[in-house]
Amino acid sequence: MSAKYETGRVPTHVRPAAFMTFAFVRCLAAGGLAALAACFAAGPASAVVEKVMTMCGGQLCPFFRPSFAVPEGWWEDHKTGMRLGVRLFVPTGETFDSAPAIIYALARLGQEGEDVVAAVASHHETWRRKVPEVAITRLDDVRRNDGAAFQLHHFVSPNLATQPYERVATGIDGDAQGSPFVIRLVLTAKTEAALKQAEDAFVTLLKRY
Repeated sequence: MSAKYETGRVPTHVRPAAFMTFAFVRCLAAGGLAALAACFAAGPASAVVEKVMTMCGGQLCPFFRPSFAVPEGWWEDHKTGMRLGVRLFVPTGETFDSAPAIIYALARLGQEGEDVVAAVASHHETWRRKVPEVAITRLDDVRRNDGAAFQLHHFVSPNLATQPYERVATGIDGDAQGSPFVIRLVLTAKTEAALKQAEDAFVTLLKRY
């Protein structure tokens, strides 16, 4: 068996931030930052995915923020989450670095015609290129608040020192303007026991979405 190697706990399931699309550039050119803020505020407050602009590489990048509630007994690490492009939940009394398990959520714009099956297949293909020895097991779907389902998988990557055990849930959603989004919630743990201890909070987040 090959030796364990270190990798970041979060970025492995996160796509690099995209720079501004043409629509963002056009909006910014029309009236500066105030106009750009208005473009993002155009939809009603009840939209499932909140659109936020952040700085990355010296440029503005869109950050799509899924509306998961902070689970009971956990806190949201906004600073680290914004740096990594995710919503990051950490058990109370722990930090991002010290926690035996963390949960993070992310959303990305979906491709035309992309469904949850296609989104999962693409994600698994990318993951297997990064971690060829990973074992991925399909688990039962989890029904969410609106009746749709998250497709759930268990990942075991024994050579990843910081995240050998994970639950990864994938779903499809849309915003008020009809744009499709791929939503992903990930529970990543340093040990199998830590994963099991955090699993109730993880499943509760999925069901309440």
